[in-house]
Amino acid sequence: MPVTPLFTHLRRSKINLLKHFIKNVFFIIFKKIKKKIMKKSILFTLLMFVSVSMFSQEKGYWACFNFSVEKESDAKELVTAMDGLFAADEMSQMPFTVFIFDLEFSSSTNNFTHQICFLAPNADYFKGWGSGPGDFAENNLVQKIFESVAKPYSSILASPLIFDPSKAGAYNYSNVWSFKVNDVPKFASLASDFIAANSNNFDGTIELHETISGAEDGVTHIMVARSNNLGDWLRGREAVIANPDSQDWFLKSSKYSDMISSFSGTTIRVYPGSN
Repeated sequence: MPVTPLFTHLRRSKINLLKHFIKNVFFIIFKKIKKKIMKKSILFTLLMFVSVSMFSQEKGYWACFNFSVEKESDAKELVTAMDGLFAADEMSQMPFTVFIFDLEFSSSTNNFTHQICFLAPNADYFKGWGSGPGDFAENNLVQKIFESVAKPYSSILASPLIFDPSKAGAYNYSNVWSFKVNDVPKFASLASDFIAANSNNFDGTIELHETISGAEDGVTHIMVARSNNLGDWLRGREAVIANPDSQDWFLKSSKYSDMISSFSGTTIRVYPGSN
C-alpha cells in the first residue's frame, strides 16, 4: 500500500519494539537502533497492503522499520540481497507479507530513505515475533550489506481502522499523513465520511490507521492515500478537493486533530507471506 518520500536519535524506551523483531533477519538493524537516541519524530509509512484473504475477517497489524541508505547503488545492492533472502527456502514459512518502500518527498526532519514493513492478518501471527530463520547464506549477506550501507532510525507498530482489503497491493504510489487526535470518535466519524464520499472519486484508495507503539510527537493516527503513480495521485487529489462532500473534512478535522507531518513514496518490493 510504497510511499510525502518517505531522521536524529531516539530514546531507548522508544525502541523496545525492536526487541521483538525477527531474530537474525536484519539483526544489525536492531543492534544499531538500540545504540542510538533520536530526537525528532519519525514518520512511518504505512504500507501497501496484503492479499484479499488478509484482513478480510480479523483485525490486522503491521510493524515498520525505517532506515536510510545514502547511495542509490548501495540501496539497489541491499534490495537485491533482500530478493535473495525472501526467495530462500529457509524463508518459505515466513508468516508476514513484507513491503519495501522508497521515500520520494519528505521534510528535513524525516531523513530516512526507506522503510520495510511486515503485515499480518491478525494478532496470532505475532506469537512467533522474535524467532528467526537461522544462520544461512542469504540472511548473512543481507546483514553484511546492511551493516555497511544502511543507517537505522526507528520502528512503529500499528493497525488498520478503515482499509479495503480488495485493493491491497494494487497501488504503487502513497502519501502518508500523521495526526495527533484529541477527539477520536469525532475524528473517526469525519474520516469515515470523507473516505466514503471519495470511494468512487479518487483513483486509488484512502485508509485510516491507528498507532500502537513507537509513534512520536503524540501521533495517534495515520491517513494514507494510494494511487497508481504520482500523476494519477495528483489528479485524484484535485478531484477530492473539488468534491463538495469532502468539505466537512477540510473544515472540521483540524478541530479534533493536529496534522504533524506527511511524506510520500513508492513501493519497490512486495514479498508475499506463507499464510
